[in-house]
Amino acid sequence: MKKVMCSFLYLMFCLPLFGQNSSKEKVTQRFTATIAAGMNASQIDGDAYAGYHKIGLNIGARAGVQFTPKWEAAFEILFSQQGSQSPFVKDQPREFLLDLIYIEVPLLIYFKDWRVKSEDGKKDFYRFHFGIGASYNRLMYGKEQTLNGVLEGDQLYQVANPYLRNHVMLLADINFFFTKNWGINLRYERAPMNIRESKLFNPHMIVFRGLFRF
Repeated sequence: MKKVMCSFLYLMFCLPLFGQNSSKEKVTQRFTATIAAGMNASQIDGDAYAGYHKIGLNIGARAGVQFTPKWEAAFEILFSQQGSQSPFVKDQPREFLLDLIYIEVPLLIYFKDWRVKSEDGKKDFYRFHFGIGASYNRLMYGKEQTLNGVLEGDQLYQVANPYLRNHVMLLADINFFFTKNWGINLRYERAPMNIRESKLFNPHMIVFRGLFRF
């Protein structure tokens, strides 16, 4: 996580220098704020069930710093429901269900394109925001249900191959804005690590959210 933070800070300081010669536009709003609400579709490699069957909430806020009109650094604080589950079979108990609730803190760098102009210039905006980055995930609560029983809360840390309380995910996303304030976000995240000790348990997910940008 320290390497990710250092790389992010390095980009934050370099972007203003890069932007001095890349655009004649001026930054009219240095700081931005965005509310995001939507859902995760997640799965875990190693649980023996393929497919993004586990649906959960993804809700939070984003704060950004615009170094140039086309470059922005941002971080988010999110309530994120992740996990995995076996496919539903009618009239049969579900073989596997894993609910994991995280506080997620993504750090991103955004590049913007397709400028939309207004007559007075005050409502100009970019339709596409392309982002890459990484997120820190802190496990707040979890529940694992199988045909053999249920594990939840602190029990997840006390079994063989216990779950990790912290992990990092790499991410890439695209934002499309219909207006200056309203847009949608599609994101893909995958962990470069397993979330259980000494066991293949590698999460990835697709995120779809609505955005309101101040």
